[in-house]
Amino acid sequence: MNASTQLVETVCKKTISNSECLKAFDSDPRSCSASNYKELAIVALELPIANAKDSQNFINKLLKSDPRKPIKLCSYFYEGVVGSFNSAKTEIDEDPLTANYDVKIAGDDAGYCETALSSEGVKVSKISTRNHVVDLYSSIGDVITDQLA
Repeated sequence: MNASTQLVETVCKKTISNSECLKAFDSDPRSCSASNYKELAIVALELPIANAKDSQNFINKLLKSDPRKPIKLCSYFYEGVVGSFNSAKTEIDEDPLTANYDVKIAGDDAGYCETALSSEGVKVSKISTRNHVVDLYSSIGDVITDQLA
């Protein structure tokens, strides 16, 4: 086992889902060459940025055909998810503590989206799945940025 594989495994063991975390890192070959937490943090924040933007686009498209209030709220909250992950990435060098905070806020925003859906009895499994993925990435980012602080 090389050092980067060990680094990924150490991080993933501390997240909300070891297996899903390993799968997320497997999807980006750069994680196999990360030699320290900072390099891995960049990968761990670029993955959710792309994912959150894709989810935001999905929700905004859905909103055109289904303009119910909870979906509007999810669109709003996903602006926050994207913004928080972006902010966390820019803070890696200057302020890892703020990066850690931002990464947690991204997960909170996805949670607010999920609450908005469930409180109105709206079931959109594709949004709920995306919220879960944000929660996973938030957990991964939290573990990694905590090592930088």
